[in-house]
Amino acid sequence: MREKQQQELRQLLSDKAHSSRDLIHGLNVSQPTLSRLINSMKNEIVVMGKGRSTCYGLPRAIHDSNGRFPVYSIDPRGDATLYGNLTALQGGQYWWEGTDGNEELFSGQPWFLLDLQLSGFGARSFAYRRSELLKLPRKLADWSEDDMLYATSKCGEDRIGNLLVGEDSLSGYFKCAREMPPAIELDSCNWKYPQLAQKTLAGEMNSAQIGGEQPKFSACIDDKGTPCHMIVKFSPAVDSNEAQRYSDLLVCEHLALEAIRLSGFSSARSRLIIAGSQAFLALKRFDRRGALGRLPMISLRALHARLQAPYDNWIDAAIRLEQADLINREDSRRLRWFSLFSDLIGNTNQHFGNISLIPHKNNNCYLLAPLYGARPTLYEPVAGEIPIRLFTPPPVRNDAAAELPSALETAILFWKSAAVDERISADFRQICYENCELLKLSTHSPRLLV
Repeated sequence: MREKQQQELRQLLSDKAHSSRDLIHGLNVSQPTLSRLINSMKNEIVVMGKGRSTCYGLPRAIHDSNGRFPVYSIDPRGDATLYGNLTALQGGQYWWEGTDGNEELFSGQPWFLLDLQLSGFGARSFAYRRSELLKLPRKLADWSEDDMLYATSKCGEDRIGNLLVGEDSLSGYFKCAREMPPAIELDSCNWKYPQLAQKTLAGEMNSAQIGGEQPKFSACIDDKGTPCHMIVKFSPAVDSNEAQRYSDLLVCEHLALEAIRLSGFSSARSRLIIAGSQAFLALKRFDRRGALGRLPMISLRALHARLQAPYDNWIDAAIRLEQADLINREDSRRLRWFSLFSDLIGNTNQHFGNISLIPHKNNNCYLLAPLYGARPTLYEPVAGEIPIRLFTPPPVRNDAAAELPSALETAILFWKSAAVDERISADFRQICYENCELLKLSTHSPRLLV
């Protein structure tokens, strides 16, 4: 009789976690009988919560893992502490137990761990090269959610923010800390960067940790005696129209970040280096401190997963987060401004991974991180070709109209600076000049008065 009830209980919990009331009804037993049954399976069942909110689930094995993953945080000094424990459950659910006392049952992977997933250009190369070792599919697109969590727990020692999943990732972090090479001297970047770019393309650099479609690598620079972690984007090292266009766009990104700062907004600090025919744009990481320290950071994408809100557009996101008291009014205005500025410089890459936020007030509120990822992606090559694109900014929404004068002035400044920058090809400088003149004409158009 007991074995039959145990099997029936396993069957019920294989779909999802259930409360005591659900199990009593599903098994048609009394509360004392259920308590004895669960106690007889205490090494098999996960007990979640307390009192009337208690529920029960079955752990879900993920590859060679039992489904239980410790999560660690790295502090600004580089020391690691246990942040919490994650348990994968049958039915695709996850049970989170934070060291701060917070506990929660998630229907999918917790939102605050989504940014740790491998993605982008480097991740596809990583999947191909490490598939045999990890026993995962060679194509990243074929990975399941479980595959992604497993890979993150094995090789997630250098993801964005300050969290690590799994003992192997923690060991990898300590190994990297012990074997960390000396910081690169600023005057050697001109010849070091091309070498690191070649290693990245050859799969010798751990670029899977960074994410994004643009080829890039991470490097630690000696900035006047202070270690400074940078993400370095680079253009192809070949003589072609496609390579020249990518170089032009990296110069434009550098100029756009400067224009943003001149308008009084915080943006990522960047350094541009032209080495031969290649352009390198180094962006200072704001989730790193010193040689080993890390700071918490989360993407707009992950925060919207917390709200279970759609990934629609930055303006609606700004309004939504302000209404939920997750960001303040000033940061909401900054995000709306950045959306307008991006429209006015042809930045079509306004996805929710291109905005980051910094936890504030015990993670109950967030501050908008320095802006980044601003460049005229409208003009990116497609399949090796340079398409002819017409720059036509979209209409301005009424709920962002107050930010238009400043965004328009800054966009004109950007196009003007790009039109005269000789690091940009003559053909693209002409495009920048024409766009500048187009926006100047729009300053005389009727607008909503706020």
